[in-house]
Amino acid sequence: MPKVKHLKRSAVTAVVDSKLIKHSKPSSRVLEILRKVRREYQANRDPTYAAWSKKYMRNKFEFFGLKFPKRRALDKQVISASPILDVEDIYDLVGLLWQQEEREFHYFAIDYAVKFRDVLSCDAATCLRSVECGRQLLITNSWWDSIDLFTPKVIGYFGSKYPKEVIPILDQWIKDDNMWLRRSAILHQLNYNENTDKERLFRYCLLTGHEDEFFIQRAIGWALRNYLRYNRKDVKEFVKKNEAKLSPLSVKEALKHA
Repeated sequence: MPKVKHLKRSAVTAVVDSKLIKHSKPSSRVLEILRKVRREYQANRDPTYAAWSKKYMRNKFEFFGLKFPKRRALDKQVISASPILDVEDIYDLVGLLWQQEEREFHYFAIDYAVKFRDVLSCDAATCLRSVECGRQLLITNSWWDSIDLFTPKVIGYFGSKYPKEVIPILDQWIKDDNMWLRRSAILHQLNYNENTDKERLFRYCLLTGHEDEFFIQRAIGWALRNYLRYNRKDVKEFVKKNEAKLSPLSVKEALKHA
């Protein structure tokens, strides 16, 4: 069985702030889940698809080469056969997974956080700690895939559950120097559908509409296009009124299905 190092807390805090960690080292429960994930991924790796995935992601990450249906099945298998973790163990597990080289570990961390997001937000104080943990993940090993998977299902969920506590943080993220946090703020309402706070969405779009950054321009267009399904009139009016303040790409993406 592949060995997993008993990392000292200083190693884990490269991803997860030490304030979020209770144990001096990851528990046996956490390490066993990591071993199971590694064992299953290694047994099912596909070098050809791994090479394709690495190229597709611009050589930013290594891959086992697991296609989505296979990886999701393996993830469910591991989670169902593992003990349910408490909040502190979840922080440890996610932090350790995020330090692994292969991108599929990061996807597992996201899937795990999504499945147990109610544990991570069992009360307002815990939710705020989890948002800070999420922030560390979003700015570490960052690329569009992790941002887009994690933000709507985790950060957005926290925002809908504890809006008074979480939304002010997102109001800070939209002005943050880190581009991925700004993208996350723009996209956090993707699953809110008809409950989208349109004023906040429109304000975030205007705050970042001047940017040349491709991933911000696409995020604006995606967020507006998604909300257009529930409020066609207001989105079209917003885009028309502010077309000069938005990039051509954002406008095109927003009105793609108008």
